[in-house]
Amino acid sequence: MRKIISVIAVSLGVASVATPAKADIAAGVGVSTLGYGVHVATSFTDFIAIRANVNFGDMDVPGVDMFGSTFGGIDYDLDASFGTYGLLADFHPMALSPIGAGLVVSGGIYYNNNKFTLTADVPVSTTIGGYTLTSSARVISEFSSDSKWSPYLGMGYDGTFQGFVPVSFFLTGGVLFQGSPSVTITESTGLASAADLAAEAAQLESDASSLKYYPVIAMGVTISF
Repeated sequence: MRKIISVIAVSLGVASVATPAKADIAAGVGVSTLGYGVHVATSFTDFIAIRANVNFGDMDVPGVDMFGSTFGGIDYDLDASFGTYGLLADFHPMALSPIGAGLVVSGGIYYNNNKFTLTADVPVSTTIGGYTLTSSARVISEFSSDSKWSPYLGMGYDGTFQGFVPVSFFLTGGVLFQGSPSVTITESTGLASAADLAAEAAQLESDASSLKYYPVIAMGVTISF
């Protein structure tokens, strides 16, 4: 009997060494349509984790025509200045499945400080509001979110906390509900009146109304410990 107990004790000891405790803290880095990102996360159960997320960076946005490069009849180049700070809940509905554990549904809220700058060099006879330019000009329009607090909903794959391998990756897609854009506009000649600029800004806000549903595609790596 004593030998049997000894064998069981040794076996349990080996098993405890061979099977490491599951990590409950992780950090990650990535890139997304919100810029460069870093996050930290903690796991409460196999199914639920909480993630604090920061995204930042300035970049020239290629393929601006995916949003529609013409706003108010003017062709713009688009530059983005990203700055979002989020708190998200990650739900793994198939956490106990050996196949689908990485499936994740995420929801939360961001403090949204994103800004988009549209710049165009326009020729004579371009209309700004009700004013027609008598010389060429540079037109700069700045877009920001009407609401600083923006809900987020997304889903995809995230292997964090879903196994004993400390390094994993994520690939997710979702929508940031950032509200209608607020626009300010300037033009280099200084001849357009405040009323004309306000009218042009109102047209831009109408043309860019689809940006209130901002697509978020993110990918990156995480390490848990």
